[in-house]
Amino acid sequence: GWNAHAYEGLMKLKEQGYDVAFTEGIPIANIEEAFRNYAQRGYDLIIGHGFEFGEPALRVAARYPDTKFFVSGKVPPNVTMQPNVGFMDQKEYEGAYLCGIVAGLMTKTDRIGYIGGLEIPTQLANFAAFTKAVEAVNPEAKVLGIITGTFEDPAKGKEAALAQIDNGADIIMQTADSTGMGAIEAAKAQNVYIIGYGGDQHELAPDLCLTSLVINISEAIAKQVDRIKEGTFGGIWYAGIAEGIIDIAPYHNLDSVIPQEVKDEVAGIREDIIEGKFTVPEIYERIDKN
Repeated sequence: GWNAHAYEGLMKLKEQGYDVAFTEGIPIANIEEAFRNYAQRGYDLIIGHGFEFGEPALRVAARYPDTKFFVSGKVPPNVTMQPNVGFMDQKEYEGAYLCGIVAGLMTKTDRIGYIGGLEIPTQLANFAAFTKAVEAVNPEAKVLGIITGTFEDPAKGKEAALAQIDNGADIIMQTADSTGMGAIEAAKAQNVYIIGYGGDQHELAPDLCLTSLVINISEAIAKQVDRIKEGTFGGIWYAGIAEGIIDIAPYHNLDSVIPQEVKDEVAGIREDIIEGKFTVPEIYERIDKN
């Protein structure tokens, strides 16, 4: 998932000879202190992995102008940018849209579940893009969505997914990291298709995982060192399908189950996104109608 692949990116840097360290499970109230601690210990690049790290990074960065801070998330609204802070505006919603095409064309019940994490811009955009894609390819289908408010509660994810399955969902999309692991467990227990998030999650449910929204976050994080060396670090780095950071996973075990026309539809839209012929709706508000 999201956090595991960030760790992989850190390990790529370690393999290149960099001294690395990490802290996990930081409460939002303690983020500034964590940033200051690393800055005071002399780390040259400090990474905050997620939207919630943006404002604290900007506040701390002003006091440590020789330290680079990278936030793998959108720039918060109404903030003052700092030259030593870089943001990754990852266009996850492009991958979410492709996942929505798969779900909309594969559902038999016209009921699709969606389990999100925190109600932050990236998650809202993913949910909206997924829903818009389902509507585009299958107007009869409905997305039963919930933003759980957490990335770290598998039990809550499982409970939410089971409720959606009880309401007729035969496909569950999750973008909730550890919370989403619970959704995957629910899908396996009820023999319902699942769409993963973060990395290629087919190994968690080989015969039920249709695809996954893949964020090449390990490459994105490792790449920041190159951007510092090149002098291009800082500001907003937009990264989507065309940039090789966002995609969907292969169909693996379900390749023979998914009709060719579904694969062709996904491949066509994906190519149109890369070529700039189609722009995925970028919506940062709840659009669910259920």
